[in-house]
Amino acid sequence: MIGTQLVGIVGGASAGGRIDEAADRTSQRILDAALTEAAAVGLQRITVEDVVRRAGVARMTAYRRYPRRDDLVEALVRRETQRFLGAVADAIERVEAPEEGVAEAFIAAVSFAREHPILRRAAQTEPAPVADSVELLTMGSAFIANYIHGERPSTPSQQVRWVADVFARLFFTYISMPPADPDFGDDAELRRFANEVLTPMVERAVG
Repeated sequence: MIGTQLVGIVGGASAGGRIDEAADRTSQRILDAALTEAAAVGLQRITVEDVVRRAGVARMTAYRRYPRRDDLVEALVRRETQRFLGAVADAIERVEAPEEGVAEAFIAAVSFAREHPILRRAAQTEPAPVADSVELLTMGSAFIANYIHGERPSTPSQQVRWVADVFARLFFTYISMPPADPDFGDDAELRRFANEVLTPMVERAVG
């Protein structure tokens, strides 16, 4: 289902690391075509045949790499998950003061979702079913809680888990129903919102 597949893109965050751009260029070409096709017709409706035509490769070339449609979708989801995590990690690494990390991570996550063709389409035309939305929130919340908790011993506290749940719900609401205030398309306003609202929540939660 579309929601289950999007779990991997946004909340699946268990797959770390960056994309190996030197990897099989033909595979990347096929995945690029799959991304474009999914943006046009929806992730649920893509077929290997349509992706092959869009990629301009032989059918057997694609089937050797992705024997089933599900294999192709999973590979696309895995790559886009890595891109999402890479964007967030890069944003955090660019800041010098640790307290700025929350705002920059939020901006990077929102910017990625705002510009990503599959997520943008899903928010506009293909909302996830309720059951998948719950799973998406659960996974996203767990990822955020682990990020806030950092390398501290034990497991995230209840306060940290609560804050993470609020962040996850806010993030997915902003994707599906962009706010007018702060302006969803204005990074400066989102950064101010994050600094004045989100960062203090994290600071209180971690003590």
